[in-house]
Amino acid sequence: MSKSVNAALLNAFVCPGTGHLYLGKKAIGWGIIAACFVSLCVMMTVIMKRAQAIADEIVAGNIPLDFYSIYAAVHDSVTNNLPQSLNFALWILLACWIGGTISAFWMGKKMDDAAKQ
Repeated sequence: MSKSVNAALLNAFVCPGTGHLYLGKKAIGWGIIAACFVSLCVMMTVIMKRAQAIADEIVAGNIPLDFYSIYAAVHDSVTNNLPQSLNFALWILLACWIGGTISAFWMGKKMDDAAKQ
């Protein structure tokens, strides 16, 4: 396979930024990896805070121990009052993933074309 395809596949299925590392573009690759890591940390922090709040409510007896009550609490937690940081982190992650894949393919294609000449 060509470098462009390999880089795009690495970026899309392994981790955003790995396609750039494969192509030797270390600064771009590590930048994308860092941006994805930070956005994932922000998302996990929000998710863990919400999960801990639900667990505390269950332990306190405010939420009964049946599937539908817990499901309703989780659903309300996910759909109500989401912080802007969560939406922003999600958009950053998607931009890194999609933009990084396209960028890795494009850079790899340039390298493939240069190698043919």
